[in-house]
Amino acid sequence: MSILRGWMAVALVLGTVQTAAPQKDREPAPLAQAERKGPGDGNSRIGRLLAVQGGGQAHFLKINIRGLPFMGSAEAKVTMIEFSDYQCFFCRRHDRQVAPRIVEDYVESGRVKYVFADFPLASHAGASKAAQAAHCAGDQGKYWEMNDLLFRHPQSLTSGTLKAFGSSLELDNQVLLDCVESGKYAQKVRDGLSQGKRVGVRGTPSFFFGLTDKTQPTIRVRKTLTGAHPYPAFQRLIENLLAQ
Repeated sequence: MSILRGWMAVALVLGTVQTAAPQKDREPAPLAQAERKGPGDGNSRIGRLLAVQGGGQAHFLKINIRGLPFMGSAEAKVTMIEFSDYQCFFCRRHDRQVAPRIVEDYVESGRVKYVFADFPLASHAGASKAAQAAHCAGDQGKYWEMNDLLFRHPQSLTSGTLKAFGSSLELDNQVLLDCVESGKYAQKVRDGLSQGKRVGVRGTPSFFFGLTDKTQPTIRVRKTLTGAHPYPAFQRLIENLLAQ
């Protein structure tokens, strides 16, 4: 599987990615808090047990990653799962500033398997449709490229913008539009939301880390991060797990 991330240049996309610089002499603070779900959403008991920041322990949690898109080697020692929303400002910040460094330093070297799980917030009207569009693009081998465009252009997805994205990625636009309109991946997106709630996701982005189990499609969670954190926070957690 190619591990090239969708943030590679395409004709439609302008601008450059800026990377957060490492902070060596102090504990890295989160870039921002996560975007929250509405009152009463999710499992409040589990939510209280999950750390908001700092890589909290969560050994009792398991996440099923069967069928979820991922970058990197299936044999990577560490699995990192991101629950995200394409219209979430803080998710976009992570995607633009931090994720490229994780991919460069750990995914491309085969040490981290980076899994993406959908968690469209009810407050974002176009987030679920955007997630479905990414999976539909995946049918044509362009999941990560569409993922990139959706984060770069988070406005509500219309047939016009979807066609523009499809054209820039050299997709069959009719197949893409038919897939989205049919709701082919609506249940898959709902399943991601349900699983996120089950493991206590309270906002986006939320990250779960564990050691890859090569015998089954579940990951026992060892560490968690909630919100947009600078690169050193991820680096510290990943290095800790790689050393185990």
